[in-house]
Order: sequence, then C-alpha cells, then structure tokens
Amino acid sequence: MTQKISIPLLKDHHNHLSFYGLLHDCLNLQAVKDKKDALRRMQKLDQEKVSVVIGWNTGSYNLTKNDLDNLPPVIIVNISLHSCLMSPPAEAVLKERYPEIVANYKDPRWYEDHMPQMLIFLANQVQPSEEKFKHFFDFLLKKGVYYAEEMHLANQTIFSILQASPFTRRTAFWTDPDTYKTLSPGVQKEIKGIKFFTDGAVGARTAALEQPYLDGKKGYLLYSDETLYRMLAEAAALEKSAAIHAIGEMATSQVAGTIGKLKENGITFPSVRMEHCQFIHERTACQAKELGIILSMQPNFSSDSIMYRDRLLPWYLENNNPFRMLIDGAGFVPGEDLIFGSDGMPPGAEAALTDSLFPPLPQQKLTIDEFTAGYCMPDKTHGYIELEMDEEGLKTFSIIR
Repeated sequence: MTQKISIPLLKDHHNHLSFYGLLHDCLNLQAVKDKKDALRRMQKLDQEKVSVVIGWNTGSYNLTKNDLDNLPPVIIVNISLHSCLMSPPAEAVLKERYPEIVANYKDPRWYEDHMPQMLIFLANQVQPSEEKFKHFFDFLLKKGVYYAEEMHLANQTIFSILQASPFTRRTAFWTDPDTYKTLSPGVQKEIKGIKFFTDGAVGARTAALEQPYLDGKKGYLLYSDETLYRMLAEAAALEKSAAIHAIGEMATSQVAGTIGKLKENGITFPSVRMEHCQFIHERTACQAKELGIILSMQPNFSSDSIMYRDRLLPWYLENNNPFRMLIDGAGFVPGEDLIFGSDGMPPGAEAALTDSLFPPLPQQKLTIDEFTAGYCMPDKTHGYIELEMDEEGLKTFSIIR
C-alpha cells in the first residue's frame, strides 16, 4: 500500500561546516565505486597546487603507492574523515608548512590522537568565504536540509564569516577544547559546546571494538579512564555542553561510566551528547538513559552493516545502529534524548529517509514518526518534504520551499 506523507525539512544535528562547507566544490569520490574512474578523475586535478579529495571509501577500493606516485598533489580523505592519503607531490608541497603532519599522518594512532588538528589542517587547504558557505547551504536546502550543526569549528575566521551571514540561524557551533581556547571571549560565549573524541572510526579500523577487525587489527580508546575524567572535569568548568564521539562499544561504555563518575562527584554539564554510538550494549544504553545522556546518531551508518563486511565480525554487522533496542528496550525517545544527523556521509533527506525507514536490518528501522521527531525541524515554516512510499521503499520524493 502506497502512503503519501509530508514532513518538515531536516535538522541535521551532526555535520562539519568547516570541512564540508569549504570543501564542497572539491572532487568527491563518494559515488565513485570504480578505482580506475577515481584515478582518472584525480589525474585531471591541478598539477601545481594541492587539491583535497573527499569521500574515498576503502570499502570500495584501496589505493597503492604506485597509484599515488602517478597523481598530482592531492590529499585523499577517507569517507570516515579518520584517515587520509597524500601523493608524493602533495607531501613535497606541504612538508615545510606542516612538517609534523607530513611526517606522521600515515600512523593511524597518531592520526586519531590528533583528529581535531587534522580536521583543521584539511579545512585550511581552502580559503574561507561567505560565497563558499552559501554554495553549501544552498546545496543542503536542495537536499531537504534546513539546519546543520557545526560539530568542529576550525577557527574564529570561519565563525565570523558565518555569524555575519544569513546562515547563522541555520547552525550552532561546537569545537574542541584547544580550538576553544584560541577564540575571543565574545566568540566563546556563542559556542554551544565542546567536542571530544574517545575512539576512531570503522572506516579507518580504529573504532574501539571489543573484538579485533577481521584482519586482526584492534581498535583502541584514545584516553585512559583517568585522563578522560580529567579532561571532561576541566571542560565542565566552562559551563558548556559536551558532545563526545564514541563509536565502538568500548568507547560508549567508557563515556557512560565516566559521566556517571563525574555526576557522583557533583560535576555536570548543561547537557551531554554521545555522538554516533554505533555499537552499544543494552546495559550501557540503560546506564546512559539513566544519566540523561542524549544519543546523537546517524541512520546512514546502518549501511556499514553491508559496506564493511570486509572488516567486521558478524556480531558487529548485526548490532550496528541498534535503534529498536535503544527505543523499545532502553527507552530512548526520538526528538528528546535520541536525535539524528548525517555526519555529511551523505547529507540529504532522501538518503536519510531511505537508511532510516528501509535499512539493511530490521533492528535498525525507524518509523516515520520517530524519524520526524528526531531528524526534522519543529514545523514546516522553512519548507517541507513530500514523499510516497510503500513496503519496498521510497517511490517519489520532492522538496517544497
């Protein structure tokens, strides 16, 4: 039976404007599944200046040293954002200005330890301007997304551009502790919260899973329990909210446990969000629920259950994005303490709806009401989405503004 439904535009709770906004016009390989095609596209890039290429997915193909040797100066960013490659010409151009990064970026542990620095480095390869952000916000609107939170503000210049633009009402700003310290007091007041990382990502095989990846590699926690406690306790004094990246079940458990210990000692935040939470045991979910932690998750990551069969054990493929357990078992409520975003992988309502309503596994499925509560604007003031769907999938889709 076909249903006709109208819902508000999306409110993307997790995006990266400093990264995707500035690099929106760069070559994006997300839809390029053929390695030869990807190499042909990269070989056409500027032969003199460094180009950033985004969307490369190791689930589709790997790039060898010989591949890189034949490319112009390019930085190729993994779709997870948690690793990258550089061609030798790019290393030659960048090593004088960024000697530490060029010397260490190939080391997965170093990369994860310096993740905020790497995001800033990548964003800095493009000169910021209001026009670039206009292109990105126009793109988002055409995709059915009105609002997109900036989860990692790179610097004060980008804040000033966005704050003076018409787009400031369509975002909110988070940044890491070190970048926060570089901002002026006036800008610090406008920052919604502080972003932390506790592990890596599945795409880079660095998410802190309890079991090894299929190739024997092990993910890991970035900090000891004591170090994470100290970092969060120091940040709590800023009286800002906290957003904590945690993908593997070791990381989600560590975050819930640390927030619990902080709360026992009277240390609290205006709010705490756990970002991603792809792998979380029900006992950890119930603990997070009791502590008032908001889960900020990505329905599009449900496709990892198909995409990463080359690296994940069956348990992880089956328990990725366990929305039904979180809602029906642990009691999380979409729109209240369970919210959704894209992480830019990809942005847009059509992909979000497909991954939410027709995911690879039944336990990942959201209802249209749950999707609307957790992923949409409060009303249709800024526009709406009309769609038709049946039991098999979306049939028609249109954005009305």
